[in-house]
Amino acid sequence: MPYILLLLGLVLAIVGLYRFFLGANAHQIKSMFLSIAAAAVALAALFLTLTGRLPVAIAVLTALWPIAVSYYKSKKLDDGVKASHLPMNEAEAYEVLGLKQGAGEDDIKSAHLRLMKKLHPDAAGSDWIAQKINAARDLLIKP
Repeated sequence: MPYILLLLGLVLAIVGLYRFFLGANAHQIKSMFLSIAAAAVALAALFLTLTGRLPVAIAVLTALWPIAVSYYKSKKLDDGVKASHLPMNEAEAYEVLGLKQGAGEDDIKSAHLRLMKKLHPDAAGSDWIAQKINAARDLLIKP
């Protein structure tokens, strides 16, 4: 009976992961793998501690600490600075969109669309660049 429950749990986990991967973007998949890695390290440290190898557990955690700190700092930089909060004047906005001063609204919209197709986060671009492009468009096209 326990094997049947284990098999059922494994099948449900595989189906759940399959459904997750169907609708996930690259950032979500990366976050999932990093979460699994962090949980594995925590379980390994707990196992080492419970089996009387506390110095080894401390050594493993100490060795992995710089990696965790560098990831946290890079994540904080990615999420902490939003392009919409960066000060931008009209000259910079035209430069971001690749336009000359005084371009019309249609030119601004077409440049925005062209750049977003090329640099959107779903098309191997970055969130920061897409936010910068959107902020430039919002600054130049006033309601």
